[in-house]
Amino acid sequence: MYKGIVVLAVAFVSGLAMAAEEPAPLPKEGSGTSVAIGSVTLKVLPLGKDRAQMSWEFLGANLDDSGKGLGHNTSIRCVGGALYVSGVPENYANSCVFTRPDGDQYFTTDKLSAASGLAVKGGVTQGTSVITGGTGKLAGITGAIEWTRYAVRPAMEGTAQTVTRGKSNYKLP
Repeated sequence: MYKGIVVLAVAFVSGLAMAAEEPAPLPKEGSGTSVAIGSVTLKVLPLGKDRAQMSWEFLGANLDDSGKGLGHNTSIRCVGGALYVSGVPENYANSCVFTRPDGDQYFTTDKLSAASGLAVKGGVTQGTSVITGGTGKLAGITGAIEWTRYAVRPAMEGTAQTVTRGKSNYKLP
């Protein structure tokens, strides 16, 4: 009998702990502002004096300024690449997966609107990430994130560290 009560108590407390980790339910549509901080691992293929093909993988974390919302407490993984000519991207492709605390994910693809140089040299980049879909409770999500990305001096050769400020909006089906 005593063991049964202990098992029920442990199960109840564990259930409360797991429920506390669940993010609050999202409204069907919303907007917000956030900051993402992370590190990029770069591969560079020099193509002469002023040209280089780059590929990268970004790993980071995102926090909504409100302390809640679509992107709050998400991890981020992005993979991308671009041909740079004189430090400016001629073509740019980048896609990301944002993973929320409950494991649901949403996906983005980026479009650049302005770039003032390479991330490894402290460049600033602006663009829009289009939300292309999601998993679980985020299946069918659409929206966009307008962002400005600031690169700081790299902590190690072959990397770049960035801080990105974003303004997002989304709709769920």
